[in-house]
Amino acid sequence: MKKYLLFLLFTIVVSSQFWGCISYSRTETDIYTISEMDTTTSYIDKNAPGNRDNGIIYSSSRTVESKRDLIQRDSTVTREYPNFIRLGLFESVGLIGSGSNYAAGMGMFGVFPDFENLKTSYTGGTGKIFSGGLYRFGVVEWRLRWFRDAKDWTYGTSGLEIIMPDARTEYALASIAPLYIRKRWFLREQIPYIAITAHTGIGWYPSQYLNLAGSIDVGSIGGLNVRAYLGLAAGQNPKGSPQVKMSPAFNSSTIKSVTSVFPYFGIGISVLDFLNRVPETYREWKDHEHSSWDIGLTQMILLNSGASSIYNTNNSSTLLTGYILRLANASVALPLLDWKLYAGTSLINFIVLGNDEWGMGILPLRLGIWQTVIMDELSVEPFIEYNYYPSEIFHLGGRLNLRVTEGINLGLAVGYASGSTVRRFGSDMMRQLGKPMSFSRPYIGLSIGIFDRIFFPEHLRYFKDK
Repeated sequence: MKKYLLFLLFTIVVSSQFWGCISYSRTETDIYTISEMDTTTSYIDKNAPGNRDNGIIYSSSRTVESKRDLIQRDSTVTREYPNFIRLGLFESVGLIGSGSNYAAGMGMFGVFPDFENLKTSYTGGTGKIFSGGLYRFGVVEWRLRWFRDAKDWTYGTSGLEIIMPDARTEYALASIAPLYIRKRWFLREQIPYIAITAHTGIGWYPSQYLNLAGSIDVGSIGGLNVRAYLGLAAGQNPKGSPQVKMSPAFNSSTIKSVTSVFPYFGIGISVLDFLNRVPETYREWKDHEHSSWDIGLTQMILLNSGASSIYNTNNSSTLLTGYILRLANASVALPLLDWKLYAGTSLINFIVLGNDEWGMGILPLRLGIWQTVIMDELSVEPFIEYNYYPSEIFHLGGRLNLRVTEGINLGLAVGYASGSTVRRFGSDMMRQLGKPMSFSRPYIGLSIGIFDRIFFPEHLRYFKDK
């Protein structure tokens, strides 16, 4: 279990670095020469020499002098625009009907698996709706200017793509940086967008495959998207590919290439996945519309709950007993309480109050109120959170956030968490954190957000006209 969590964390980090290698902004610089011209005219009257008698006016000579000055200086104006149509961290799709006899049971959206069976020796079973999954890490699309700039064509890739019809690893198709061409037809051209998308993709290593699909997409809002897929994947895994080598069905003497062809239908979700229409690529970043109070990669709270510390290795007392870790967060503003009410979630949520007192949530449900205290600096957010899978945890808390930079914030956190885990985890994870037990404790801690952006009323599209 531990290695799968490490793999997930590794791929998320690699995806964020993949983002960093991509120029997601386009910079335009205009250089102006400003000329200031000034003309000074001087009138000089010279009085006639000699005495003057009252009543007699002497003529005088007048001198007119005109002087022209020219001052020139250069002025530079820099504007930054989005340089992508789509930029996403992680996309996951739960596949239905792609391998019913060997179903892996990846759950809705492909992110609710049976953690106890997450191992290469597991070959699946029957009676599970979501037999496989499709996963993309680090997705990017650019505008494709085909057919005399026909609308909404894109080309793109991802850091890693995995299409697994079922639990048999030898039939899973995977590729680094597959090439995709997509065409969108927008049914709704306002946030959140609704579009029908046609996909054609080619994978080249370690699998060689063709993926033809169509989807109905809703989003992005707060970096969140929901999609329904219908497609056909066909390809081959060479005998030297990792999927074939890891398969329990083969050994060193019988190893051979495997052909994998399967239709699929799936329901998916993506996080930190942002979509621009072409007109938005001509709008400066500073003028872009935002829909969330907070969007980020990582939020972590180092806490003390009074429980036995997970950091205690020699029976000595420690100040910290555990942590709360959220990955891929979004807090979307709702049209209540002047848009201060928000609904939020995270891809993964770990709540570790202490040794043996911990739980995990996937796509938890969070409801809170966002209150700005000092514009551009300080905010507070009380919230209620419910984690329902694989642990069931009720979490009530509040955070005081101080924005340090655009992507880093610090704060104080207090809260109360109560929950239990009835589903089983892998032995590796339980060896690391202990067997999860029921818990009910308050906590206090320090929070830090990394690649975590906090927005203020001036940034949200709902306040643009106020």
